[in-house]
Amino acid sequence: MASLLGGQAVLAYPPAMHLVASDRGTVSAAQFTAAGGYLIYLNATPKQSTETLRNWPGFRIEHLKKENAVTARLLAVSRGVRFLGGTGTCVVDDYVTKIKSNHYTELACFVRGQTTASVIVAAAPTARWPSASAVLMRAVAAYQVR
Repeated sequence: MASLLGGQAVLAYPPAMHLVASDRGTVSAAQFTAAGGYLIYLNATPKQSTETLRNWPGFRIEHLKKENAVTARLLAVSRGVRFLGGTGTCVVDDYVTKIKSNHYTELACFVRGQTTASVIVAAAPTARWPSASAVLMRAVAAYQVR
């Protein structure tokens, strides 16, 4: 397990994953292929912009397009998702990266706790999503917010 700065949230990850370098103030864990590519990836980030429970689906897709995706497509939305200590809005989406044209599928949730808000992202290469999604969803279900 790893905590966001100030204990805002706790990211639980399976033993096969290891903490990896990430942006300041965030926590990330990943499992890699022998060649160094991502098998599965988890990230927790404090609220950083105008994201809300209501606008999360559109916000996430636009964020992907601005940051690192050539294309991004919304596949599913769930609202009122219960988390340990809070409630969230979650999306499943897929996107293709600007660099190397990698295709990923992710479960990304904006989660509001009693005192803080944060985002948890669970991703895998789209070809691996069917086999990776169960372990990633368990990690998301164990996410704790304050």
